[in-house]
Amino acid sequence: MCVALVAQAQYVSRLGRFQVDQIRGCAPFTITITNTNLVTTGDCTPGKPCIMSFDGTTNCPPNTSCQNIFQFTYTTPGTYKLSVLYQSLGSDDITVTVDSNTAPPFDVYTCAGSKVFVNITDKVYDSYSIDFNNDGTVDTAIPSGLSQTATYSYGAAGNYTISVKGKKLNAANNCLATTHPFTAIATLPTPTINTLTATDVSTLQLAYIPQTNIEYHADFAINNASNFQQYQTLYGVSSLTVPNLNVDKNYYCFRLGSFDPCANINTYSSSVCSQAFSVTSVSGAEQLSWQTESTGITNIQISRNTAPLTSVTGTATSYSDNAVICKTNYCYQLVSKYPGGTTSTSLQKCATSFLTTTPTAISNTSAVVSDDATKVDLSWLQDPAFTAASYLIFKSQNGGSFTLDNTTTAKQYTDNTYSPGYCYRINYTDNCDNASAQGLASCPMHLSGTNNETNEAVLQWSSYKGWNQGVKNYTIQKFNQQGHLIQTITSVTDTSYIDTQQDQVNQVVIYKIIANANEAGVSSSSSNEVRIVKSVNLFYPTAFNPESKVATGNRTFTVKGHFVSKLEIQIFDRWGSLVFYSDKNEAWDGRKDGNAMPDATYVWTAEGTDLIGNSFKKAGTVVLIRK
Repeated sequence: MCVALVAQAQYVSRLGRFQVDQIRGCAPFTITITNTNLVTTGDCTPGKPCIMSFDGTTNCPPNTSCQNIFQFTYTTPGTYKLSVLYQSLGSDDITVTVDSNTAPPFDVYTCAGSKVFVNITDKVYDSYSIDFNNDGTVDTAIPSGLSQTATYSYGAAGNYTISVKGKKLNAANNCLATTHPFTAIATLPTPTINTLTATDVSTLQLAYIPQTNIEYHADFAINNASNFQQYQTLYGVSSLTVPNLNVDKNYYCFRLGSFDPCANINTYSSSVCSQAFSVTSVSGAEQLSWQTESTGITNIQISRNTAPLTSVTGTATSYSDNAVICKTNYCYQLVSKYPGGTTSTSLQKCATSFLTTTPTAISNTSAVVSDDATKVDLSWLQDPAFTAASYLIFKSQNGGSFTLDNTTTAKQYTDNTYSPGYCYRINYTDNCDNASAQGLASCPMHLSGTNNETNEAVLQWSSYKGWNQGVKNYTIQKFNQQGHLIQTITSVTDTSYIDTQQDQVNQVVIYKIIANANEAGVSSSSSNEVRIVKSVNLFYPTAFNPESKVATGNRTFTVKGHFVSKLEIQIFDRWGSLVFYSDKNEAWDGRKDGNAMPDATYVWTAEGTDLIGNSFKKAGTVVLIRK
């Protein structure tokens, strides 16, 4: 059985026939019809029921018949028409507004002296109530407007909870509240900037560790650490990105203030400054220079290619890196270090090194000429203070101008087109693209030789040129036909030599000249080979006496010689008759068939081959004397 609720009138219907306790509130919003007989009596009773519609329709709450329903809960925000249909008077209505139930956001700021500053950022409601202790008692009511702030003093440090509710005009106070925990403190802490980092040529990023409910003011100054101006207010964030700067040309100093909105004062951190940093390449070094405010900097760490390079004092403004390799790209970065671990990191600056020193000339080149004088092997010494990228081989013929012949990366070169009279000059380009000074000309030795009438080898050679301190002496190497070294003649200081040594064994002798340098560590040079073939040089008497009593006299006629392998002798009288023949190189005793030949002049011939197979022939006369 429905019973009409009688209550004090709050809001009267459009025609004044009934009243309700609320006409506006946040969902879920319950409204109660408190009186249906403002102008009548006995209506909306069990005996004379009314039909109620809370949303302008005949939809009734579950298990009801829409008669004498005096209370209803709205769950969906919107505007509704609540109507009551009387049996005797007809219908009357009233408008009901249901709002979204939004807990109002607000910010809490810590003040010194155990105070708090609240800023309500919500603009939905017409008024707000603040309960600073969350004890159900409204401590401050604030109308909606431009400034929705309030301060409160707790009197003692500690942990508290702040609650804020919003309310529309003529609305029930049923909207949700927002609560924030809060810790009241006696003194605001001094903030610390952890890092200041240059992220690109126009941007710096500042990072710090914020404390809950503290507002920070970021100030900055350009090219100084005294004329600060406020840049931005920070709350609830741990970093600040500052764009539109000229990081390469200017340095920027920052400080961070813990702001007390109750007293309108800041507690500032120490300042931290960026660096206007540049790197310039000079010959053999990279010059680093920077500008910053040195106050407070303990030292500046310099890194190269991300690895630590060195550390300089906080007042330093430049550094020269001399430990560089030319044509190498180096990237540098500065980290200014402050007490407490605060750092300021510069942009990374890169440059490619170079070196313009003229490399030392090559002044010691050795030359080994092939046996047949058709090629030459060159090798040289180079100052180890320089690293050659390539060597340039220049060649001159018979005193002409030098022209580029070839290039190589090794410290040796073979000219397969060598001819006597060639000279060479070695220049090089180092790994820094610098051309060396002009190298000393190197002229290989050329050896020539002949055999004189006494079977002595006469040698001549060109003096060796190509060593800074010149030739100390020459060594003559002497080989047999099989290439075995049979003699070494040392300490020859001239460029000619006559080999007077008689050698009855080796008809063919091969010579080579070795040049020895005055300067230690310089390898020797050698000439081509010369092959000397000695003649047989036949020896024979011009007269003989088979009956001579003189011990030293010639009693027989024979032909002898060096290096004879085979010999045939024929002797003829004046009429051309053969009187003697031997193919064993036997002596003639002046007889023919056992009979003594008369005194006369006889003609002889000698034919044979030498040790190397060469044929020879010799003829002459010999006088036979018996008296």
